[in-house]
Amino acid sequence: MYYINNELLMLVFNNLYCGVYITDCKGTSLCVNKPFEEMSGISSDEIVGKTMQELVEKKYFSASASLLVLESKKPAAATYNTKTNKKLLARGKPIFNKNGNIEYVINTVFDLTVVDYKDRIDRDGVRESYLNEENFITYSNEMLEIVDLLLKIASMDTTVLITGESGVGKGVIASMLHKASNRKNQAFIKINCAAIPETLFESELFGYEDGAFTGAKKSGKYGLFELANKGIIFLDEISEIPLHVQAKLLNVIEDKSFLKIGGQKFTNVDVKIVAATNKNLLQLVDEGKFREDLYYRLNVIHINIPPLRERKDDIKPLITYFINKYNEKYNCFKKISKSLMSILEESPWYGNVRELENTIERLIITSKGDLITESDLSLRSGRDNYTIKIKLEDILSNYEKEILYKAKNTYKSTREIAKVFGVSQATVVRKLKKYKINNL
Repeated sequence: MYYINNELLMLVFNNLYCGVYITDCKGTSLCVNKPFEEMSGISSDEIVGKTMQELVEKKYFSASASLLVLESKKPAAATYNTKTNKKLLARGKPIFNKNGNIEYVINTVFDLTVVDYKDRIDRDGVRESYLNEENFITYSNEMLEIVDLLLKIASMDTTVLITGESGVGKGVIASMLHKASNRKNQAFIKINCAAIPETLFESELFGYEDGAFTGAKKSGKYGLFELANKGIIFLDEISEIPLHVQAKLLNVIEDKSFLKIGGQKFTNVDVKIVAATNKNLLQLVDEGKFREDLYYRLNVIHINIPPLRERKDDIKPLITYFINKYNEKYNCFKKISKSLMSILEESPWYGNVRELENTIERLIITSKGDLITESDLSLRSGRDNYTIKIKLEDILSNYEKEILYKAKNTYKSTREIAKVFGVSQATVVRKLKKYKINNL
């Protein structure tokens, strides 16, 4: 057996493509490698020997994967900002001793910092070009697997389709994909396809030449695809693109070129396309509302983000993050009571992370004292009240409806569904009718 000496170990340690940050069981920083120092702009002398809690409090880091790991005793991932204005992603893993206690936390760290490129963008032609800077925090295995896949595919020039319910964080994943890619210092343009009038789709995406139509600018107009050249274009709510524009989008994917409205020559572009939707595109294909060939060209890499109610491990750390975020924003020092935390953790959050964040911000603003309790929920309004006070029978009904909807899209007949669930075919038909799910 060949034993690696310390000199070789240090050579490997300091020449990895990712940063490494190691803490002990108390969160004390033990060592970092050279790549971490380079990507963070922070030397080991500044942080070694200090606890992660101390470093977060002193604003060296806005968050810590190590603290999440030590709290949950399982792997975690987090993005955070450093005092040197760097954006990093840490993937923390606990190392247990023979007694089953955490001895070390090993963090692999990736640089998500993007050089400012805003001056290159024609603001008049861009709709919602930049996503808000949001930190990403997760314990759940499903989301950790998404992080691993994201890092694997980030620099591959292939189309990516992100699916999931409204509010799960599809835009955050798209933004992380951009920041982890080799296009990170090029444009990242987000387009909300649901916000563009049908008559303007083609001119918004592909631009037009001088005199293309009445009212056109004399100088013509750059389309968003041209503005995104060398970068990434994020087509949110891709299902809302009209069929005639879908055909043109397919040509862009296949040929990397397009004709502007009124144009006589093709414009070449080098753009990575990331699309997202909260709808079932295959169902839209069956209904003739979405092109099948475009669906398969978009769906080369598929990332499905599960709803928050299916990854309850993430609720508490997200609440903690949003509490800190809005305490800082509104100059408060508020905390959530244990009883209220339990209520929030057990809520179904049909609006997902977006609803959770809005709820925490509202509680920070409207609660009377520094300790936020159940009584402060009475100040909430609208759908949030329904979420918190929902009856058990409603929770079960919603879950049953979701299971039946997935089964309908998986199996070919009600007979197959009945066999899988161990009920009669008549029961399946009755429940499909009850929830207004089209019969097979």
